[in-house]
Amino acid sequence: MNQRTVHIVQKLSHTSDRCSLSSLADAFGVSERTIRNDIKSLNKFLSQEGIGDITFGSKGVIVLPAGFSRAEELLPVEDTFAYKMSSEERKQLGAALLVGAKGYYTLGEIADKFSVSRATILNDLDGIKERIQEAGLEVESKPSRGIRVKGAESLKRRYLLDFASKKAPIVDQWLALSDNAEIRLDTVTVKKVLNEQCHAFGITMMDAPFQLATKHLCICVTRNRNGFRLENFGGSYHGIVASGGGISDFENKVIDLVEQYCSVEMGENEKLFFAALSQSLRLQGGAQFSMYDMQIQKLSRVFIRDMSNAVGIDMNGDYDLFEYLSNHLESMFTTGPSHFPDVPALAEVVNDQPEILEAVKENLEPLERFAGRQISSVEITYIALHICAALERRKNRGVRPRVIVVCDGGIGTSQLLAEELRGHFEIKLVKVMPAHDVPYIDSYRADLVISTVPLNNCPVDHIVIKLPLRDREYRLIHEKLASIESSVRMSASSVDELSSQGLLEKIEPVIEKYGGAESGLLNEIRIEVRRYFREAQHVEDQLVSPYLHQLLPASHIELNVDCSDWRDAIRKSAQLLLDMGYIESRYVDALIGGVEKYGPYIVLAPGFAIPHSAPENGTVKMGMSLIRLSKPVCFGSEENDPIEFICTLSAVDRKMHLKAFANLLDMITAQGSPFLRELRGANTPAEAAAIIERNEYMLIRQ
Repeated sequence: MNQRTVHIVQKLSHTSDRCSLSSLADAFGVSERTIRNDIKSLNKFLSQEGIGDITFGSKGVIVLPAGFSRAEELLPVEDTFAYKMSSEERKQLGAALLVGAKGYYTLGEIADKFSVSRATILNDLDGIKERIQEAGLEVESKPSRGIRVKGAESLKRRYLLDFASKKAPIVDQWLALSDNAEIRLDTVTVKKVLNEQCHAFGITMMDAPFQLATKHLCICVTRNRNGFRLENFGGSYHGIVASGGGISDFENKVIDLVEQYCSVEMGENEKLFFAALSQSLRLQGGAQFSMYDMQIQKLSRVFIRDMSNAVGIDMNGDYDLFEYLSNHLESMFTTGPSHFPDVPALAEVVNDQPEILEAVKENLEPLERFAGRQISSVEITYIALHICAALERRKNRGVRPRVIVVCDGGIGTSQLLAEELRGHFEIKLVKVMPAHDVPYIDSYRADLVISTVPLNNCPVDHIVIKLPLRDREYRLIHEKLASIESSVRMSASSVDELSSQGLLEKIEPVIEKYGGAESGLLNEIRIEVRRYFREAQHVEDQLVSPYLHQLLPASHIELNVDCSDWRDAIRKSAQLLLDMGYIESRYVDALIGGVEKYGPYIVLAPGFAIPHSAPENGTVKMGMSLIRLSKPVCFGSEENDPIEFICTLSAVDRKMHLKAFANLLDMITAQGSPFLRELRGANTPAEAAAIIERNEYMLIRQ
């Protein structure tokens, strides 16, 4: 098997597009006959490993056997040095070898590792040095000892990580070096730690960032084992800087567990380095909630309300849309306009509903004002796709199969696929996950898995599709959904498929009809029904997202509070949560410190502020508290001062509070809402709690 054949295996393993003889010939600069011969040679290897042959379809299209997903991991990596490397590959590999070395290397030792002559390495030496120097490092030569690399440890780490992140056989050759045996051994442990902590913190990490983070941690472990410590470099990674206060609980926990299970001492600088990498990856979900998230959630709420008015269909109660759109806008605002791929199939879906696209364009002003730039046409199409999918869900509220999507692309590609599936099929999309999360897939009680990559030992019925979606893929999905329809309907008859809201919508009118609403009976029934469904709720939600009135009972409300200024107002609002054990005292300091640093970002409506901070700043559990000031105070918000109501939020992630927060925003910002007027007239916390519940109930019944 030659080196090109290895390249062919890797290309076929990592692409979602159809490959053909002609496309492979173009990619490798050889004839189609040469590619046929390579595949013939490859088939002999596949046959020896018990995998079927690669065959050719119409027009030379490559047809892969069912077990081909195992082919790459079965490649004889330890023999890769028998392959003839190009001069460029030797220079890259030589530079990586020297940067990661414990000490000096002679030219003869490098030649032995590469199975070439000393003269060959001598010819490559200038190129090796050039690559090292481009990284800001220095090459030191001593006649009696050999060559070594000098420079900052952080620069060496970045060079090794950038090299290890390349998708090329040269990286496998580097990993096969005896010097890197520990990296190969540590990879299993590090992957397990990283995967478990992503799930523990509810963080979504797609496959490419997951592999990058794994390599980063393995390189760090090996370097520390060999005695190479990070200097005080400021905690930066390619321009992303993490301060000591910017290390999240997730990042702390990952490094602590890697230290424990890999038996190596790493230290605070490693946490800073990993935090900088983590922030550069823009991880989504879980404890990565911040003040920025709430601003975007407010923006999403306003946009959904404007779109509902524009299209004449009320989407305010679609909390799925609220969650999906908030996550999408967060990704959109933290990257450039080119982050999302321009896919013709996406435009086709949206163009079928031109009135939606036009309504989105007419309501872009708040989004562009927040972003400080013009929203691109591709971004507009993605936003319109979310609205189209929400409208499609309204049409298909019957029994829907629970579907998980496994995608090896980035966030933009995954969101595109998810929205296309929601728009075309009557499904309940319960999770979009990367391939490395497949071991957890059984816990989501899915009826079907739709994957863009082959899956081994998947416990759930699944199909593999190619991107972009074309007629063949739509037909496959439709046929598969039709084949599982009967089993889906059977499972839908179980009590777990009911929802608390669906049950309450049936029984509340009956209780109101017979006078139970005023007696408190209705409230008790709501509590018990939601408590039951919270206990029966499936693991992907962890807990039912509570309603606002559940988070603001009378015990969490205080009226006519005297406050000297905005700092005092925040302290007294948060004191309720502190006394009940919802937050730590440092969370209060973080609330005040956030306003001092970033301004009045917590003032989200006229007269109303919602102090909040990231969970790692001292959140214990999710909760809210509300105070009404005896005399309003100013927070420095020209548009919304003075502030009369302070509602402190203790958020544990970016999802669980969404329903309560969405309803609160609607109640305090919707034109003509009587909520704040009634709240001003409340005489006791119990009256205020009843006003909150009544207004929220009227909101969700609309």
